[in-house]
Amino acid sequence: MEKIFLKKDQNKNLYNYEFLGLKKSLKLSPEKIIEKIKKSGLRGRGGAGFPTGIKWEYGYSIKSDVKFIICNGDEGEPGTFKDRFLMENMPFKVIEGIIISGYATNSNYGYIYIRGEYEKAIKKIKETIELMYEKNLLGKNILNSNFNFDLKLVRGAGAYVCGDETSLINSIEGERGRSRIKPPLPIESGLYKKPTIVNNVESLSAAAEIMKYENNPYTTLGTSESRGTKLISLSGDINNPGVYEIEFGKMTIKEIINEFGGGMKIGNIGFVIPGGIATQALSESELNILYTYEDISNSGSSLGSGGMIVVSNQRNYLEIIKNVSDFFKNETCGTCFPCREGNRNINKILENFNNNKKINSKDIKIINEIKEAIGLAARCGFGQSSVNLIASILEKFYIEKVKI
Repeated sequence: MEKIFLKKDQNKNLYNYEFLGLKKSLKLSPEKIIEKIKKSGLRGRGGAGFPTGIKWEYGYSIKSDVKFIICNGDEGEPGTFKDRFLMENMPFKVIEGIIISGYATNSNYGYIYIRGEYEKAIKKIKETIELMYEKNLLGKNILNSNFNFDLKLVRGAGAYVCGDETSLINSIEGERGRSRIKPPLPIESGLYKKPTIVNNVESLSAAAEIMKYENNPYTTLGTSESRGTKLISLSGDINNPGVYEIEFGKMTIKEIINEFGGGMKIGNIGFVIPGGIATQALSESELNILYTYEDISNSGSSLGSGGMIVVSNQRNYLEIIKNVSDFFKNETCGTCFPCREGNRNINKILENFNNNKKINSKDIKIINEIKEAIGLAARCGFGQSSVNLIASILEKFYIEKVKI
C-alpha cells in the first residue's frame, strides 16, 4: 500500500500508539475542533461526500439530554474493502476518531456497526475496545478530561442496505434493516429518536489524523474541492489489487491503474467503475482525468465509496451487468415499490440479453425509464443509484449499435 497520510500507524498497538489526536482534542473546546475539521475540507468518505465539519457543527448545535455517534463499518458494496483494511490494521485510529467526534458534538454514547462477514475486523475492534476501557481511553473521565464516552460494537447481518444510515439505525434497534423516510434526518431524530451523527470509518480515521497536527496537512494536500487523500479499493482485471492511498489531484485514473494496479492482467481496459457498483462506468477514453470529486463528477460519474473496479475489454459486459442486476434485485430491502419492482423488471429484461437474444432497443429504453423512476421515487440512496452502472454501460457500449 502506498502511504501518505496514514503512513506511520499501521499495525501499531496500545503501547506504541500515542493517541495524539485525542489528547490534543480534549484540550480544545468543541467549537475549535469543529472549526479545524471544517478548515481541513474533509468530506465524508462513505460515498455522499458531505463536509464532515458541517455535520459535526449541526450535531453540536442540537440540544438533547442524549446524543449518539455511529461509526458506519458496514461496507457492503462489492469491490469496496478499504474500511475493512482500516479496522483490521488501524483499530486505534478508528476508535480515536469516534471519541473525538463524540467530544466535538457533546455526545457520550457511540456504536460501531460492522458488517457480519468481517470476522477479523470484528475481533480486532472488540479487543481494542476492551483494551481502551482498561486504559481509561473509553468510559468515564477519559484521560482525566471530565469527558465520558461509552462505545459498543454491533455486528450486522450482511444486508447491503444497512450501509444506509437509517437502515443501520433500524438494525441497531433490533428492527429489520429498512430505510426510513427523511425528514427527519438522523442528526435530528435517529437512534431511539435521539440526535445521531453517523460517520464512515475512513472519515473518522482521517479526522483523528487531522487533529494530531498544529498546522493541518490537509490544507496542503489535494485541490480546493478535494482536500487531503483518499483510500481506494483497487480491484478487477489488474495485476496488483489492494488498498492504496491517493492524494487528490495528483494522478489520473489511468495512472492509478498503471502505477498502483500494475497494469492489466488480461487484455486492455474496457471500462472502469470509479466508486463502487452504484456509480456510472467510465470508458477507456474517459480515464485521463485527475482523481478528484470534481473531475470524476464532471465526467458523468462519481467518486462514491472509492471502490475502483477495472474491467478488461475481453470480458462479456452483458454478463457483468446481469450480475450487478442480480445483486440489486436480491439486496433491495423491498420497502418501496420503485426499487423493489424496478430492479426485478430490469433483471427480467437482462435475462433475455444474457440468453444471447438480440439486444432490443425498446428494452434499453424501458431500462432508462425505470432508472429515471427509481432515481426520483426510491426511498434511499441505494435504490436511487441502483441502475446507474447498468444504464451507463448500455449507453456507452450498446445504444449506438442498436440505434434507438
